[in-house]
Amino acid sequence: MTPITATIRHVLAVPAMGAYYFDDLTALQAQPLSVAERYTAAPVTPGYRQAREVAEAVSVGLVLDVPSISSGRDPSTGSGRDPSTGSGRDPSTGSGRDPSTGSGCDPSTGSGRDPSTGSGCRELIAWGDCVAVEFSGKAGRHPLFRAEEGLETIQRTVTPALRTRELSSFRELAAEVDVLVEEVETTQQLTDPARPGSATRAGASPGSATQAGASPGDETGEQPNKLSRRELFRLLRPSDPAAQQVTVQRPLHTAVRYGVSQALLAGVALARGKTMAEVVAEEYELPLPTDLVPIHAQCGADRHAGADKMIARRVASLPHTLVDNIPEHLGEDGQVLVEYTRWLRQRIPQLAGDEYRPTIHLDVHGALGQIYENNLGKILGYMVRLQKAVGPYPLRVESPLILDTREAQIEAMKTLRDYIRFRGMSVQLVADEWANTLEDIQAFIDAEAADMLQIKMPDLGSVHNSVEAVLACKAGGVGAFLGGSCAETDLSARVAVHVALATQPDLMMAKPGMGVDEGITLVSNEMARTLAWIEVRHQAVA
Repeated sequence: MTPITATIRHVLAVPAMGAYYFDDLTALQAQPLSVAERYTAAPVTPGYRQAREVAEAVSVGLVLDVPSISSGRDPSTGSGRDPSTGSGRDPSTGSGRDPSTGSGCDPSTGSGRDPSTGSGCRELIAWGDCVAVEFSGKAGRHPLFRAEEGLETIQRTVTPALRTRELSSFRELAAEVDVLVEEVETTQQLTDPARPGSATRAGASPGSATQAGASPGDETGEQPNKLSRRELFRLLRPSDPAAQQVTVQRPLHTAVRYGVSQALLAGVALARGKTMAEVVAEEYELPLPTDLVPIHAQCGADRHAGADKMIARRVASLPHTLVDNIPEHLGEDGQVLVEYTRWLRQRIPQLAGDEYRPTIHLDVHGALGQIYENNLGKILGYMVRLQKAVGPYPLRVESPLILDTREAQIEAMKTLRDYIRFRGMSVQLVADEWANTLEDIQAFIDAEAADMLQIKMPDLGSVHNSVEAVLACKAGGVGAFLGGSCAETDLSARVAVHVALATQPDLMMAKPGMGVDEGITLVSNEMARTLAWIEVRHQAVA
């Protein structure tokens, strides 16, 4: 039987909110700031308005036309029910109707049947959330994501690229979205200020650029009827004689690619009558998902209460920590963090007994490099102190230092890892900063610069890059930590669960938010439900 293929009829986009904040890490680590002060403190990193801002997001929905066979049943399951909910109803509305039209019919015919074939059709919607990470703009990441700009990008670039497209393959469509570009206007310095035409449109030969602010009729000699407000503003404001406004092409923000690809994955799953985990497994020729993935949890500055919650829930890896206030969270000589890890070593058996043996995973956000001026020998000595403090529990340290380039970061991490192995220590290094793309991750793997890599899903753009990053880590013998950010949403976290189930990384992050309980509950329950539903359906087929 020919598989059912959905068609994208329309693209919706609405403003949304992430579950945490965008924090300017450079500003926070430059001087101690209380939580209350962060909302009004001046930022350092470009793009921020304050040192802390509510994480912005955009929910993008693909309105789908999905043909139905006459029985109304899904040929892959023999059922008329949605495999993601166990129901024949739209999970977003509780009804069998399209939430965008209020109807279960083709809006052009008023019928639920295709006028050309007489067969039935369903109208469904698949959602994804465009969102970035907490410390946006740091260590080569894309700048802070603005919902207003994301909405414009989706309307101007994504919608024309996707409307009327068939959802035949998640992997192929996601790769297409990942390389889309948009045109934006920017200020560019002239190579020769005496030549106004010396700055050209990106990708064009000299003399062929269309300069921002030039009259639309310049090339033909025709005069425009009127100037737009934007053009008039440019003519009236003072200009730098050594710079001019030009139109350039740039990739879409990683947040947009992340959210749109989530919607594509959800849409393909709806069309095929399968879970998102099964779609990923099928398209990458991976085994059918059957196993849970160990969970890593994180908390904010409330370290002790957060750790208690993690221990009570028996997560595999904890507590991540937070070092954005160096005197308070680390100490000028690191003693504050050492004392906290000693407390953890005592607290774990008190709450959970001796059989529970989690890994102590500490993300110091580059703070060791700051207090030790990036001296690797001193950082190594500090890790000796940490390892003694947490024993007998395994120890991982993430981002001990953050340097200015990927090359410098890789070299420093590799050297530090070599020192650790020479000393016969068991502590593992985890790379996060400067591992922002699939290419970056492969570079860390090839250099043997880390024992584990955090695959920070929003930073990688399209979801298919995260899939391939996990597989690259496994092929290269490096631990795969499918991570992300506390600034994400419930929806993006659920998509991450399906990617984790299909690819089976060593760890996945409990997200979103910093409340601990909510993130652990969300990912744990989504994993359990998904695996149960896959098992029941495949038992029925067998």
